[in-house]
Amino acid sequence: MIELLVVFPLVAAAILSLLLKRSPKAAGYIALLAALATLAIALSIFISPGAPQSFQWFTAGNLLFSISTTAAPINILLLMLVSVITPLIFLYSIGFMRVPSEQARFYFEMCVFAAAMVLFSISANFITMFIAWEMLGITSYMLIGFWYRKEHAPTAARKAITTILIGDILMLMGILLIGAAYGTFEFSAVLSAPGSPALDLALILILLAAFTKSAQFPFHEWLSDAMEGPTPVSAFLHSSTMVKAGVFLIAVLLPLYEAAHLLPVILVIGLVSALIGVSNALTDRHIKKILAYSTIEDLGLMFVALGLGSLPAAIALFFVQTFYKALLFMGAGAIMRANDEKEDIYKIYGATLSRPLIAAMAIGALSIAGIFPLSGFFGKAMLEGAAMQNILVYTIIFAVELGTGLYMFRWMFTVSRKSYEQTSTLKLNYGSIPKSMMVPIYVLAAAVLVASIAYLYLPTYLQSSSGGASISDGLIGMFASIIGIALAYRIYLQGHRVHLESTSPGMFAVVHNSTLVNSVYLKITRTFSYAAGLAMYIDFAFDKMTYGFAQALISSGNIIRKVENGQTNMYVLGFVVGMVVLVLAFIL
Repeated sequence: MIELLVVFPLVAAAILSLLLKRSPKAAGYIALLAALATLAIALSIFISPGAPQSFQWFTAGNLLFSISTTAAPINILLLMLVSVITPLIFLYSIGFMRVPSEQARFYFEMCVFAAAMVLFSISANFITMFIAWEMLGITSYMLIGFWYRKEHAPTAARKAITTILIGDILMLMGILLIGAAYGTFEFSAVLSAPGSPALDLALILILLAAFTKSAQFPFHEWLSDAMEGPTPVSAFLHSSTMVKAGVFLIAVLLPLYEAAHLLPVILVIGLVSALIGVSNALTDRHIKKILAYSTIEDLGLMFVALGLGSLPAAIALFFVQTFYKALLFMGAGAIMRANDEKEDIYKIYGATLSRPLIAAMAIGALSIAGIFPLSGFFGKAMLEGAAMQNILVYTIIFAVELGTGLYMFRWMFTVSRKSYEQTSTLKLNYGSIPKSMMVPIYVLAAAVLVASIAYLYLPTYLQSSSGGASISDGLIGMFASIIGIALAYRIYLQGHRVHLESTSPGMFAVVHNSTLVNSVYLKITRTFSYAAGLAMYIDFAFDKMTYGFAQALISSGNIIRKVENGQTNMYVLGFVVGMVVLVLAFIL
């Protein structure tokens, strides 16, 4: 199976990483070589896709469980994105990970994570997809809590795996419903199957699972807390791996959701998530959490495109977001390195001291804001073209674009401030950032520029009947972003900072709704905890009652046993009493 060959180098590298604890530096280079080998195999599949492959695993009744892979255009597109980003992440990690004792474990987890995403990208049925889906959840838990000695890392990892586990259970229920109703787990067979109430219920369960994985409302808060993990993990997680798994799955099953009339649900959740992402990014101060909320926004817009029934627009956003989001996270990691790992943007200075770095990051920031001619512009132009017929959706997208320009350049302008007392130290710090961290940033900046060609070829490549939108469709959104950038320049670069948490706490609580959502999470968790406590109390009381009843039976048995003493008159008395009881029972 040629498609599965693409997984093997990463799995082998993961095993080797564990065996190289005494040579931690070698683990990084082995992981990098494995990622390059995976890229080479992926390129060969891209050039010559071949037919779908299937390996029979086992049978249960009439159901066949198999490992199936496909080389469909949408699957190969995701495979290529993962395969291109993985070696860049590993190269960046070689310079980023400085503690030798951590490196073997880090590269083991990263290789398994990448292998799971590669397997997910080429899955042709629910069984193969679910195996990869679970591995993504497990490895993301390990990677988010990688620095488990940090105060909040274990909590963030538990929060992520708990939220994802809810989706996993729902996903499994949906898959079992489909298997029971149709006798198959193959995507192609299910896509051509007739509709039924069982399929509709399964689609709802799968959709909820996708929302948990892709951090959509109301399951979104785990993603910002996931910033406790190392920066390469954040860049990988947000650009091309787990958080996009939900979007990709719904894109594959989009005809079913359209037939089940569930697109409006997808549209509404996407819009709400995008607005939540923008509002939190506008008010947060954590350099990586701002980018995390921007990911929630990006994913929300992808779901908006799917809700509008526009697969090319969703995949265009999916494609271009990969490069600018990895670029921005890597840039954030470099800035943090130069500022002694500070995370508050108001305590970070001097990004302009490294002109190549600030230039690369400006490309990423302008792309996410949708400025022509960068790739982000074309992705959002296709979305705005799809939303043109719905004035309400278009207006919300306009507001989101304005907010994106504002928060993204608040982020850029704030970290670029100069600290005259620390200028010489910061200049030295920026100059000492390892080349292995800087090279992937430059490559990604170039990719952001080149990715614009996706606008021309994606509809044809996806064999979609709906083509791309015109460039003019993106001009209004770009105008909104320019207004946001101008406001950011006025408010943050000229020194007129706005701190809602001190000037307007009530407004801050509404805009930065992370605290409110987390309090709701806490109340729900406590409710389930109380319910579990009540159930345990009832179980204990029932157990105690049963034990007491059993003891009473034992005691009465001991008393009755004494009657059997071998005396005939006692047996006769017992017989007479029994007969009297029977007669009375019949009479009464």
